[in-house]
Amino acid sequence: MRQVVLLHGLCGSPDYFEELIPLLDADVYALTLPGHAGTEAGPETMDQFADWVLAEMELRELKRPIVLGHSFGGYITTNLVRRHPAALSGFGLIHSTAAADSDLAKAKRNEAIERVMEEGVHPFIDTMIPGVFASDSDNALIERAKQIGYETSKEGVIAAQMAIRDRADETETVRSTELPGLFIYGDKDPNMDSSRAFLGAERHTRESVPYSHMGMMEAPEIEARLINDWFKEVQDV
Repeated sequence: MRQVVLLHGLCGSPDYFEELIPLLDADVYALTLPGHAGTEAGPETMDQFADWVLAEMELRELKRPIVLGHSFGGYITTNLVRRHPAALSGFGLIHSTAAADSDLAKAKRNEAIERVMEEGVHPFIDTMIPGVFASDSDNALIERAKQIGYETSKEGVIAAQMAIRDRADETETVRSTELPGLFIYGDKDPNMDSSRAFLGAERHTRESVPYSHMGMMEAPEIEARLINDWFKEVQDV
């Protein structure tokens, strides 16, 4: 069976995919990124996060898995596509983008880093997590995501934000790669539109769902179906 690595987003954990994983037609390996879910912080650059994922894949003896990354996990995924394409058989950006941060977004990252340094993780999570859901999202899911986020260490938040802020623009990476790609975008994502979500994805599979940035929690059945259908498309790759 096809091997799939799942990478969660900022201040997330594999619990983001709890309802999704059993629905996927694959052997799934959902990794906990450093500094998240009670783990110690480590990498501080996107290259380092990607190398950490590569090492985890090698440790598990995974042979050219598909890597699917949500949000921050998607940024790590595109780095792997550029720097270690031979280690993958395909990739997916789940509510993510290949684009780099704008200057305004970088400034907001710096503000977030300063806030976490001064106030700790909980106030940051209380603001960040509701901000990635839609106005009509289920409050129970928002609270669940907040509880997951509280397990991120201060050092983990800061390191991840630094890596995200300073990441390379990978639009040309996904546009030119020979690897098959899947891009899933939520129409109700409060922080991103479809043009940004699908940058560089002209030759890849693009799907939109009527949910927020956290569609894999809001509609796991729908997103699993989209992913499984794509698996069938690329099964001979």
